[in-house]
Amino acid sequence: MPKIVGFGDSFVFGSEIANNDDGSRAWPALAAGMIGADYETLADPGCGNDAIARQIYHYFANNTATDTLAVINWTWTMRWDFYMTDKETWITLGPTCVPEKLEHLVQLTEAQRVVDFYRDYANGSLLWNKTRNLQTIFAAQQYMTARGVRAIQTYMDAELFAKKWHAPDYVQELQDLTEPPMHTWEGMNFLDWCRARGHDITDQKLHPLEAAHEDAALFWRDRYAEALA
Repeated sequence: MPKIVGFGDSFVFGSEIANNDDGSRAWPALAAGMIGADYETLADPGCGNDAIARQIYHYFANNTATDTLAVINWTWTMRWDFYMTDKETWITLGPTCVPEKLEHLVQLTEAQRVVDFYRDYANGSLLWNKTRNLQTIFAAQQYMTARGVRAIQTYMDAELFAKKWHAPDYVQELQDLTEPPMHTWEGMNFLDWCRARGHDITDQKLHPLEAAHEDAALFWRDRYAEALA
């Protein structure tokens, strides 16, 4: 039986949709149901692109790519995934990360140091953000090609492919290699596409809700079916 697997963050998981603890009410799952495919998601709300790449590697290290379509929505470049060596776990830092979110792992003073590093250094350069995210995505794309993984990829952050600023030749090389497999939502990202269609979006966390995901499933249904044919 054909299968769709979702990779990404809260947008792929369908965060803030009622009764959606397993991601089954997000658009990739709804589209899978429309075309008679199984569905599984590895999406992790709030994660960065390094984490999304790890989702892909993890899944296909343990599962066949046969009759499977990877639906990937790459996230914002300003999210950083770090490995906390003492706790042997990954964390994601971003603009909304505060020390209290890390207190279950480290003491508050240490958590403050980590957050300050992110704010003062890690997120201080768009060039750095673009370079490492493009490298991460390109590596994952090459992996999927090598493993014969069929994929439909979209992305949230237009900064990835902006060439007017913070785009020296080595960044443009990565952009030229990474962008061709990408799809857009009629020239937009998922969030802007939902806004353009007048769908309900939560005020604080900016998550599209049920009607948006149902519309998105219809938008992708035929392309997913064609990719699995």
